[in-house]
Amino acid sequence: MRKYRLFFFIILASLCNSLIGQINLQDYVDYFTSDQVNKNASITIQVIDLDSDSVLAQANEHTSLMCASTAKLFSTSSAIKLLGNNYRAQTRFYTYGIVDSIGVLHGDLWIRGGGDVGLGSKYFNEEGTEFNFMSDWLDSLKSHGIKRINGRLITDASEFGYAGVPDGWDWSDMGNYYGVGASGINFFDNTLKYYFHTGNPGEKVKLLATVPEIPDLFFQHDIKAENTRRDLSYIYGSPFSNVRFGRGSLPAYKDSFCVKGSMPDPELQLAIDFKSYLLANSFDVNGESTANRFLSTTHPSFDSLSFIFSYTGEKLIDIVNKTNLYSVNLFAEGLLNLTGYKYSGFGSTKSGINAVYKLIRKDVDLSGLSLKDGSGLSRKNAVSASHFCQLLKGIYKSDIYHDFKASLSVAGNKGTLKYVCRNQKGANRIYAKSGTLSNVKAYSGYVKTMSGKNLAFAVIANNFNCSKSQIVKKMERLFNAMASY
Repeated sequence: MRKYRLFFFIILASLCNSLIGQINLQDYVDYFTSDQVNKNASITIQVIDLDSDSVLAQANEHTSLMCASTAKLFSTSSAIKLLGNNYRAQTRFYTYGIVDSIGVLHGDLWIRGGGDVGLGSKYFNEEGTEFNFMSDWLDSLKSHGIKRINGRLITDASEFGYAGVPDGWDWSDMGNYYGVGASGINFFDNTLKYYFHTGNPGEKVKLLATVPEIPDLFFQHDIKAENTRRDLSYIYGSPFSNVRFGRGSLPAYKDSFCVKGSMPDPELQLAIDFKSYLLANSFDVNGESTANRFLSTTHPSFDSLSFIFSYTGEKLIDIVNKTNLYSVNLFAEGLLNLTGYKYSGFGSTKSGINAVYKLIRKDVDLSGLSLKDGSGLSRKNAVSASHFCQLLKGIYKSDIYHDFKASLSVAGNKGTLKYVCRNQKGANRIYAKSGTLSNVKAYSGYVKTMSGKNLAFAVIANNFNCSKSQIVKKMERLFNAMASY
C-alpha cells in the first residue's frame, strides 16, 4: 500500500512541479528504493548539482557496493590525468649480438612490451588485418639492416609483471573473451577464437581450429548443438595455462561457428606467431621462439642490448574512448597498468590502483573505497555513490572534463547506453558509464538538464529481485527526472 501511495504522490508532485518548474528528485530516489523488487537489494544513490555544489537527492550514499564496469571511470580518468591524451605505449626492439655485413644477426632479437593494448585490436583494425603490424615490424627490421636471425626471438613482458588477472575475478570469467588480463605484451585483444562445426541438435560440437593456433592446447568440452540462435557456451581456463574447458550450447547446423575466449599466454604467443610470420615471408630465424618467463638464466640488462626501433601504439585518448564507449575490460586493465607504470616504473594492477588513489585523493574521500581492478570485473570492488560523485565533480572542475565526458556513452544514442532512455527525456542528456554483473546494475556519469544545469550522479543496485532489463526500466524514471530538472 505504501508503494502505491508513494507512486500517487510522485504523479501528483510531477503535475505540480510542471506548474512551478521544479522537480523533487528525492521523490524519485525514494520511489526506486522502496520498490518491491528492491526489498532485498543493497542500493546506493546520489545526485549532485555540479555548479551549486549541492546534493539534490541521495540514499545510502556512503554504502560501498560492487559497481561492475562503472569502475572504469577511475581507471580511464586517472590515465588521462597522468599520461595525457597523446601518450602512446611503445613496443621496443633490441638485438643481443652482432649484425654482420650481409644482414645476419648473430644473436637474439628481443621484443620488449610496453603495455600497448591496441596492438592488433579489432577496435583499431578491420577484420582480417589485425596481424598487419607484423608486416610493419618486418619492414623495420630490414630497414635497420637485419635480414636473418641466427639466434632466438624472445618476447619480454616483465615490466608489467605476471600476475595474470586481478584479485576477485571469477573462474567462470577468466576463460572467456571479456575475462582477459592485461600485461606488458597484449595483441589481438588477447583473444583466442575457437571455430566449431555444430551439426545436429543434441550432438557434441567439433572443434575445427583456433586462431591463433596454440601449441599443445588441451581443450576438453561437452558443448552441444541446440535449436538456438545464441551462443550459450562458456570457456573456462586460467592465465598461462593451455588447458581449457568448454560448457554450454551453440546454434545447430553451423559449418564454422566462432566462440571467443581468452588467449592463455600473450607473451609467449607473440613470439611464436611473429617467428612463424617471419619464416613465411622468407626471413630465417634459426633459434627458438620463447618468452622471458621461460629463460633458464637471468636475461641481460636492456642497457647492455642494442636498441634498434620502437613500434608506437594508439593514442591514449582513443583507447579511453573505446574503453568507455564499449566497456572493453582489457583496455581498462591496460590503462590501469600504464598508470601504475608511469607513476612507479612497474605496470601492475597493484601499482595502478595505488596511483589512482594518489591521483584522486584531493577530490575523493578514500574511506570505504576499495578498488581491486581497472575494469570492474572483480567482485571485490566496493564503491559508493558518493565516491563516484566526488570523482565526477573533481573531473568537472579539471582540464580533462570535456575530453573525458566525450568518451562516455550517451543515453538513447551510442555505446552501452544506446537503448537506455531511448526516445525519452533522458536521451542525449545523460553521459555515463554503465556496469553489469550477475545481480549488479550500475550507472554513473553526467547530466545536462533541460534547464541547462550540470549534474553528476551514481546509482548502484545489488541483489535486486527482477531481471536486469526490468531494473533498468525502473532506473529510467530517475534518469528522465534528472534530465527534466
